[in-house]
Amino acid sequence: MSSSSGNRSNNGASSSYPPPPITSSRLYIANKAKEILATRDATGITKLITNLCYAKESDESSILLYKTFKNHFPNLLAVKLLHAYRFMTTTKTFPSSSSRVRTHSLKLLTSLLIDLEESNIALKTESLNDMKEHLNSCLLHQETSDREFKLLSRIISRVSVDFFIESIPWDELCSFIVSLSDKKMLLMFGELPTVLDEDFLKPLLENNLGFKIVKGLFHQDRDGDDDEEWCLALEAGFNLMLQLVNLERKDLVWDSVYAIVSSVWEMVNVRKRDMVVRKGLLRLVRKVRSEALRFRGPEYEFVSRLALMIKTISGLGDDTKIAAKMIHDVLDRYYMGGTVLDLGFIQSLIGINSA
Repeated sequence: MSSSSGNRSNNGASSSYPPPPITSSRLYIANKAKEILATRDATGITKLITNLCYAKESDESSILLYKTFKNHFPNLLAVKLLHAYRFMTTTKTFPSSSSRVRTHSLKLLTSLLIDLEESNIALKTESLNDMKEHLNSCLLHQETSDREFKLLSRIISRVSVDFFIESIPWDELCSFIVSLSDKKMLLMFGELPTVLDEDFLKPLLENNLGFKIVKGLFHQDRDGDDDEEWCLALEAGFNLMLQLVNLERKDLVWDSVYAIVSSVWEMVNVRKRDMVVRKGLLRLVRKVRSEALRFRGPEYEFVSRLALMIKTISGLGDDTKIAAKMIHDVLDRYYMGGTVLDLGFIQSLIGINSA
């Protein structure tokens, strides 16, 4: 009797707590990962991205499969995510309404690259070359939305570091930047790492990069429509200053410093755009945060001086002075190997998406 009762109790427990579905089992995940890895086309990874984009919390299989790729095959995942984006932008049968899925693939890739960088895990040379091939195709042959262009610019920034450090040319990228409209040129150049060589930078300067930066800093309409372009010009001007310091072109560095400081003064005292200046300075905080570990003495000196010059500009609001001081604070924390700054806090002040 007791035995029968015990059996009923066990059966009842089983019916109340059923085993996980087969799609969440380790065997399924392993086989599915092998299936996607074994094929050279992008169909499998595209389906996974689509599931993740529209996923519900109950969709454990897609989440577990992605975690498997991320934890055990990060190099392959990085290439596959970019391959999927390229596939979705070139395949006529893929719904044009699925721009959300395309953007999601770039968000996943950006997040992956940030995680790898913060874990000090470098992408393999083979993976970098494959990503470069996909990026060249995406940039040179595809139309992208503003949102996708910004994400691609950030991805290029992280991928290109190894190419520039190893002095591997990327002529396609340089040619593409030259062909862009003023606003997009400022955006993409502002995102590039501060390790460009002179052969890469020279064609940009010959095609009026410096003039476009100055134009963005000083020639805005007074109705406020060009606030974003001013911030992009500030980022690009700051990046150009750092590139010139790295190339030991001090004769041109001070021109960049003067343009930035003069423009900030004008924005605050003439155009009364203190809030826009604060937004732009907080973007420079993010730039310093990502680059300071590669700074040498000269870069540290110029960034430190620039931050001090901006902080002492008359008419600057208290909150904007704090933003200028944060540039120096982050510089010291990262250049000297100090504590980590709360980047989420910075991004919330800027009002931009973390991707």
